[in-house]
Amino acid sequence: MSNRGKMLFALFMGCGYILIGTIQIITGILQVVSGDTGSSYMTAVAGALFIPPDIVAGMILMLIGCVFIYGVSEIHSGVREGIAYVYVGILLSLIFAGIYMLAATGDFLEAHLLNSEDYINWSVIDALRPEIYMGVLSLLTYLKWKGSFELKKS
Repeated sequence: MSNRGKMLFALFMGCGYILIGTIQIITGILQVVSGDTGSSYMTAVAGALFIPPDIVAGMILMLIGCVFIYGVSEIHSGVREGIAYVYVGILLSLIFAGIYMLAATGDFLEAHLLNSEDYINWSVIDALRPEIYMGVLSLLTYLKWKGSFELKKS
C-alpha cells in the first residue's frame, strides 16, 4: 500500500475520531448541565451511533484522532516517519478497543453469571461503543498492512 493510501486512511480515522469525540464531549456536557440526555438532536444522533455521553472518553477519542491527523500532515509534507504516527494511532485505537471489550465482557459476565439486578435487560448492544467499532476498523487495517509499516534502512 502506498503512502497515499495510508494518508487517506489516517485522514478518515482522524476525522472520525475527532467528530465522535466531539459529539461525546458535547453530549456529556449537556447531560451534566441539564441532567437529561434525550432532549436534543445531538443526543439523538449520539444514540443512533452508540455514542454515550462521556467527557473523558471523548477527550481520549480526540487525542487518538489528533495522532492520526498529525500523521497525515507529516506524510503530506514528505516526512517518511509520519507513517509511524499512523501506526501509533492504530495501536492506541486497538488498546482502547481492548479496554472497552474487557469492560463489555465484565458486563456480560455480571449479567449472565451473577444475575445482577443492574443488568437484567442488558444486551451486547448496550456495550457497543465507538472505541470498539473504530478499533475493529483499525484491527482490519493493521492486519492488512502489518508488513508494510517497517522503515527501510538507507
